[in-house]
Amino acid sequence: MEKRIDMKVPFPGPKTMEALKELEAFESRGDLCFANYGTPPVIEEADGLFVKDIDGNTFLDLTSGFAALNLGHCPKEVIAAIDKQMNKVHHTAQQPTKVRVDLAKKLVEIAPGKLKNNSKVQYDTGGTNAVEVGMKLAKAHTGRPYILCFHGAYHGRSFGTLTVSSFAFLKEGFFPLMEGAVRVPYPYCYRCPFGREQGSCGMFCLEYLENLLSDPTWGLIDRKKGTNLVAGILMEPAQGAGGYLIPPDGFWQGVRQLCDKYDILLIDDEIQMGWGRSGKYFAIENWDTYPDIMMVGKAFTAGTFPNAAIIARTDIMDTFQPVKQSVTFSGNPVGAAAALAMMEVLERDKLMANAVDVGGYFLEGLKELQRKHKLIGQVQGKALILSLEFVKDRTTKEPASEETMRIIREAVKRGLLLTISGHFGNRINIVAPLIITRSEADMGLTILDEVISLVEGCKDAAGCKCCAVS
Repeated sequence: MEKRIDMKVPFPGPKTMEALKELEAFESRGDLCFANYGTPPVIEEADGLFVKDIDGNTFLDLTSGFAALNLGHCPKEVIAAIDKQMNKVHHTAQQPTKVRVDLAKKLVEIAPGKLKNNSKVQYDTGGTNAVEVGMKLAKAHTGRPYILCFHGAYHGRSFGTLTVSSFAFLKEGFFPLMEGAVRVPYPYCYRCPFGREQGSCGMFCLEYLENLLSDPTWGLIDRKKGTNLVAGILMEPAQGAGGYLIPPDGFWQGVRQLCDKYDILLIDDEIQMGWGRSGKYFAIENWDTYPDIMMVGKAFTAGTFPNAAIIARTDIMDTFQPVKQSVTFSGNPVGAAAALAMMEVLERDKLMANAVDVGGYFLEGLKELQRKHKLIGQVQGKALILSLEFVKDRTTKEPASEETMRIIREAVKRGLLLTISGHFGNRINIVAPLIITRSEADMGLTILDEVISLVEGCKDAAGCKCCAVS
């Protein structure tokens, strides 16, 4: 497959439109198929950073399958490991295999901070399930009822994870959800919930959190025993669906200190940010701190096989008794083989260093676009955690939500796939595979520049035939 953008026919092509009619007739509307693009490409072939639709159009994919494709599409070494394992044993109903033992040993060896060589592994089949298990484990170990979570977070769509996720529209019609979730402000410094300025606020969000944990009127302290009722603080090192929001330096160190002070477990959701995207194995390592419980998924198998793991301090994981946490396909030998192969490629090809190098290059390109386009209010980045926020006015910061959607939908017509995000649907996440080159970054930047210019030049959004949102 040729690795360049090549639009053979105007998008969407006739074969795509016909396939989408069938999709609407036979598939649930509960999926995300139409959310980003209105009319999405129907993919037939993929390789590296490029995908080809059934009309022959080739797109540059900067979505990475929602951060699952850290090695890009169809990584040969991982697929070869899957094929080899499939021909040996592919499912055992949880009877042990050597490959799952090797994987657990590897995870314990690379775990961050005090988890390194002092942790155990519990397998599962996906990120949502892993977060559920992480919360269950924290509650079981501490005997406490509350989980603190952050505004703007996304952790999944099951009843438990919906409770600790922030997006209200996802919860509509599903109440009641899990009890015991307490939401706290996240340091979204561009839109500080306390109306303060970064650098002069004294990290007020940490002060707020400590007040919550220490003041008995909040109800998080046992009035008779005087002990804390919070089992754990659930966090993403940088928020994913919230808009690739990167907290200020010192915040996670401060949260770690509060956890130690009040004997609370720090629960790290690395589902989207782990496996090299931040330039380190696990994004929390960028803030020189560590969790007590950590969940990994998505890119765990380079997006080839549903697999997830919970890594927790040994004394915490030993809280689980036999059969207390059991899933039919957890610890699957094929998934284990894929995960080991992914890590081998990640290390061999120095892809974490590439994430830092090309991510830094891409970030400078985005900053140049910000200097050129008034529609861009903020650019953030750490390695390949990259995002832009679009505003109608930089002073008022009024969200440019409709304009952001138009940018996404104009980009796909030109062969660029992007992901919309943010509290107001006015952010774009750049979720490139770790194998991205500078020339591929330039391709993305060129199209972004073109479509932002187009949208900025439209005076009548509703009546504009070139980029009206359908």
